[in-house]
Amino acid sequence: MQELSGHQVHACLLAGAIRNSLGAEIKFSSLAEIRLKFPNGLQDLPPHDGIIGAITDDTQMTLFTAEGLIRAVIRGSTKGICHPPSVVHHALLRWLETQGETTKIEIDRANGLIADKRLHRRRAPGMTCIAALRAARCFGDIAVNDSKGCGTIMRVAPIAFIVETGQVRELAKETSVLTHGHKTGQLAAAAWAELLAHVARGSDVEETAERLRGEYSLIDGGEETALAIRKALDAPRDGVAETVETLGGGWVAEEALSIALYSALATDNFEDGLRCAVTHSGDSDSTGAIAGNLLGLLYPRQVHSHRWAQQIECTDLIARLSLDLANAPGWESREIDEQWDDYPGW
Repeated sequence: MQELSGHQVHACLLAGAIRNSLGAEIKFSSLAEIRLKFPNGLQDLPPHDGIIGAITDDTQMTLFTAEGLIRAVIRGSTKGICHPPSVVHHALLRWLETQGETTKIEIDRANGLIADKRLHRRRAPGMTCIAALRAARCFGDIAVNDSKGCGTIMRVAPIAFIVETGQVRELAKETSVLTHGHKTGQLAAAAWAELLAHVARGSDVEETAERLRGEYSLIDGGEETALAIRKALDAPRDGVAETVETLGGGWVAEEALSIALYSALATDNFEDGLRCAVTHSGDSDSTGAIAGNLLGLLYPRQVHSHRWAQQIECTDLIARLSLDLANAPGWESREIDEQWDDYPGW
């Protein structure tokens, strides 16, 4: 398998942010309303919250997840012991405070992403994530709910790059349970992270999806995830909105997985895949963000050269975190310290 590069990881996270931004303004619109408002389809990034290229909670939480994972690598390398889900939990609690909420646990409020005022914007965050994080009383506390919402899968992409492929499934589940208690929510996120991890290292999308479908069909609680993958594989490859809507609305994790996978299978370029994933009567910003992660791996050059790439909010943070994610697994302690000296607190 090929080695990861910062270019790949950057394309994955940047494409997720682009698609997240594209879907933000139409998230709660029906397909009829979208077509009435955009009769020629989505040709430009629509303004959201008064900003062209605004990111929503999906990209915000992805960035904070990445920050937590990088901090976990540093702690493991320098201290010799670390529980990555707890460090990610700390990062997500820092995100919670950017949403105007108060945590029950003392957190670092001075450094890193939480200090960036651009991230202190509340843009329709998932209330399951908010409630679960608000209730946490110690780092690593698992969610006490039965939700399988897409709040697990929309933030999972960084896990694909921080550990070996054989460790991706477990880490994705362990970080998903911080906010969502339903097995399907956890396993759909794990399957998506595994798909990204293998595609990033050169595997074919369809072959990998078919293999994962078979594996998850045999896992306790994995039936809905396997069925969602099957639906995406079997759906007509016409890429039209009516076909997308047969896969669901993307409000729950397995439907979001299905729509995101389908948008990559049914199109042959970044922009068509982008529109396919967001043009439906559902959670458009989340399905856009998730699908963007895969499309970014498939068409990295198209992402980097796209006219929208420089319009996205917080592109500097996306670029920096992407490079750190790509490098983190191979860092020695001394190299980590040198790399992070110019960004105190990370």
